[in-house]
Amino acid sequence: MKNWSKNLLAIGIGIGAILALEFMLWSFKFDRPICDFDPYVSFKESIPVLVGAQYTDEQWLRLNPRLKAYFNPTAFRKDKALGLRRIFVLGESSTLGFPFGDPGSYGWFLKLGLDQIDPGRQYQVINLGAFGFASYRILRVFREVLNYQPDLITVMTGQNEFLEKREYAASPKLIRVQEQLSRLKIYCLLKAIWLKLHPAKERKLLGADVRWEKLSADPETRSKVIEHFRFNLEEMVRLAFDQKVPLLLLTNPSNLKDFPPYHSLHGKNLSPAELSSWREKYEQAEKFMEGKKWGEAVPVLEQLTELDRGYAESWYLLGGCLSEQKLYPEAKSAYLKALEEDGWQVRALPEFNNIIRAAGKDRAKALDLERIFSEQSPGGIPGDNLFYDHCHPRIEAQAMIAKEILRKLGEDQWLTLPQGWESLFDETAKSYVASQPDSFFAQADYNLAIEIGANMGLKGLGRRYLGLGMELTPEDPKWKKVGELLK
Repeated sequence: MKNWSKNLLAIGIGIGAILALEFMLWSFKFDRPICDFDPYVSFKESIPVLVGAQYTDEQWLRLNPRLKAYFNPTAFRKDKALGLRRIFVLGESSTLGFPFGDPGSYGWFLKLGLDQIDPGRQYQVINLGAFGFASYRILRVFREVLNYQPDLITVMTGQNEFLEKREYAASPKLIRVQEQLSRLKIYCLLKAIWLKLHPAKERKLLGADVRWEKLSADPETRSKVIEHFRFNLEEMVRLAFDQKVPLLLLTNPSNLKDFPPYHSLHGKNLSPAELSSWREKYEQAEKFMEGKKWGEAVPVLEQLTELDRGYAESWYLLGGCLSEQKLYPEAKSAYLKALEEDGWQVRALPEFNNIIRAAGKDRAKALDLERIFSEQSPGGIPGDNLFYDHCHPRIEAQAMIAKEILRKLGEDQWLTLPQGWESLFDETAKSYVASQPDSFFAQADYNLAIEIGANMGLKGLGRRYLGLGMELTPEDPKWKKVGELLK
């Protein structure tokens, strides 16, 4: 009996010691980058996006200089003024406003619209769109901005999920166990100690800088990337719901009609005889298309897609021929298949948008920009009418996104929209764009020529923007350098 009592006492003392240590760690706000639970990736370091700054005896937050290559410059008072509504706009380069930066972003147009539609209230729109950030990096930004009194957060993500190489290892059961343990500070402390003693045991860590390595899109990796994306979106929804912060998720529109796949790959199981047959049919389809014999090209292209279903360009050409025949639903299906089979995924997969729609049905809201862009395009197929390249909206389309966000906020009763607000917004946006000097648009052409033409290797498209920029500011010496890069 005495031994039993001693054992019970020892267990009680042990549990008490663990609880005391957990309390102490919480009291001292113990934290490490690895404590942010993500079963798929870990980060080497904790680099905040916003850092403190002192201006005129007030505490401000400004962009961390370490991250200036990825974000627009920003600075704002840490404490909100009475009655101010603070909106954080999170996302990738489309959110950032590329190729213009913040003054050409939907966040900028959102602020213009709010000031015109609801002049009796103060609004602050903070654009934290980031160049090259995937959802797992945006999730870290999301966690951070929850500390700064948001009244609304909008998120658009899904275009950069295959940008960086990363490792996936844990099983779903282990992930669930890790998720529960990660809420304990003791677990975080033990993990930090273990990794200090056994650094080789941890999978490859991500740094603060984005590495443009092009993650493989093989079926197994693709499936894990989709599940990783789902986790990131659901985690944002959970965090916002727990803190009672309204969250608006935006689906990703993409250029389907006027942007061919970056890279087409033949199937590994294609025999030499099948590959020879495929090439013969491809040449035949090319001749039909050169002669604008769309109806004769379609069955040949359909044969190509049957021979090698994973070759993205075949689907893209099929979509073009069907579109020329005004068979728009069939054309759109082919264009979407071309997007899905692209060897370098720099446009959001349909699965990502479906995850966003599902996440917006319960504890968050979703705005279906993919549907809206389709409705605003001939035949329901978005192309150069709304995009500069594969996914970056034209400045007029950025204004349209802001308008649709306002409409959605009105529907969800976050904002009261007055009668005639649409025409007021349209007039404001149109006037703003018209007021910009030629140098504003020339700089955008320069950014497109460099990023799309030089960095991403699409020199033909780069030269097109080079020509447009030179027409606007022909005396600018930088065009000569760009021309050399795009030869």
